[in-house]
Amino acid sequence: MTSTQIPVRTVDVPGITTEASPYPAATLAGGTLYVSGQVSFSDDGLVVGEGDIEAQTRCSLERLRRVLATYGAGLANVVSCTVYLKDAVLAEAFNKTWVSAFGGHRPSRATVVAELLDPRLLVEVQAIACLPQTNAVPAEAGK
Repeated sequence: MTSTQIPVRTVDVPGITTEASPYPAATLAGGTLYVSGQVSFSDDGLVVGEGDIEAQTRCSLERLRRVLATYGAGLANVVSCTVYLKDAVLAEAFNKTWVSAFGGHRPSRATVVAELLDPRLLVEVQAIACLPQTNAVPAEAGK
């Protein structure tokens, strides 16, 4: 029996991660993109929307969009997410913002109540996206 090794690539997205970061913005394995957890930080590392779950959700999802765009993809390519909320009472407002961002697209999702690394953060969103074969190379790879 022979095994086929799937090429694995990591990508950093300016303002989200750098080569010095302890993890990449995403890892591509085959046609599947595994996006690291996105939180509500500005490109210069400041918390956006402190105390506001809707603002933090919008920011986290915008960061997710930026990572996906690196591969010519968008939220419609997302097939599964794990969401970490600081408190269960935030779920209703989070879901309202989530639905607004995803529209009719409903990826599988697990939502977990957890303490996040920065106490000012209220939400973190990790995603898995399936990419069309033509998008298997990061947009900046040709640069």
